[in-house]
Amino acid sequence: VNRLGFFEPGSIIFNTVSPKGEDDILNVEISVKERQTGQISLGAGYSTATKGFFQGSVSQNNFRGLGQNLNVNISLSENQNTGNIGFTEPYFLDTKWTAGGDIYAQENGLLSSFSSKKHGADVRVGYPIFEYTRLFLTLRHENTEIENVRNPTIDKDLENGVAASLKATLRYDKRNNIFEPTDGYYGSFSVEEAGLYGDHKWLKTAIEGRFYKPVYEKLVFRTRVQAQQLMKTSTRGLPRTEKFQLGGARNMRGYNYEDIGPLVRAEDKDDGVTRTFNTGGLFSLLGQFEFEHPLIEEAGLKWVVFYDVGNVYEEEFDEEIELRQDYGFGFRWFSPIGVLRFEFGYPIDPKPREEGQQFHFDIGQLF
Repeated sequence: VNRLGFFEPGSIIFNTVSPKGEDDILNVEISVKERQTGQISLGAGYSTATKGFFQGSVSQNNFRGLGQNLNVNISLSENQNTGNIGFTEPYFLDTKWTAGGDIYAQENGLLSSFSSKKHGADVRVGYPIFEYTRLFLTLRHENTEIENVRNPTIDKDLENGVAASLKATLRYDKRNNIFEPTDGYYGSFSVEEAGLYGDHKWLKTAIEGRFYKPVYEKLVFRTRVQAQQLMKTSTRGLPRTEKFQLGGARNMRGYNYEDIGPLVRAEDKDDGVTRTFNTGGLFSLLGQFEFEHPLIEEAGLKWVVFYDVGNVYEEEFDEEIELRQDYGFGFRWFSPIGVLRFEFGYPIDPKPREEGQQFHFDIGQLF
């Protein structure tokens, strides 16, 4: 009941009572206090990656009181615009099947090599195969178009086109709360192959583990470890839009977006100046470690200190590893409109082209 995330932490009380003279009968009474499951979020701010931005979302995690999830998200900034409409039915037709889908569109100008536009949709189904374990299948159709190409090594014909992929995900979730976990663990493994039809053909695998543990009173240790690999499945090259880079509010918080990954020096097609471009890698490794503690518990305000480690490799993981590192601190407000994150990251042993401090404002729980 607590893991649903629909009720206030600590408010769930179980009482068991046997009717008088009927010891073989047990009545179970559950007392709960429902938390706010619907959210309307409006936010504006500034981060070193996206510059000024505006975000808005409407979500309901218990839509119609049936556990359904409905969300609409819009994010507008100088360098990136995204929009998404998603719906999930946890018990499709009163069965154990989960079903849902998304429709989305995005414009991304964060890459130094070019800007891109993507739009698409996906449908997904899931089914429990063991306790705490579900298998999901996702069918996705996505169209990509790039423009404003600055990196002369980029091939537009390789980037543009349709990707039709099928993704299988095995997910184990034993967290004590889905939306605000303080104990338990989570693991997932996924394989996604593009090439059902359309232009793009590739294979992508990902494995991720998360761990949450109270260490002293309300001080919680949180960690996430993730590895991703992109592979060719045909003679066609791999598009830059599918390759990996690290940096920014969602991973290596001491670095700017696209700071970490394979680099190339090339003449900018816009002004003819020789610049450094991130060409993206085929293997990504990331570890994030945090200590989180309430600052003003009644207001839902927490402080956090963190350490991130990871890197992106051009081909695959090898023995000669170099791991980039950062550390920092921040504040999180678990507000009525969602989780607002304010974080300051500092790189360890930064390279000459990398800035010394990053400030990130983001909406939504990191992991």
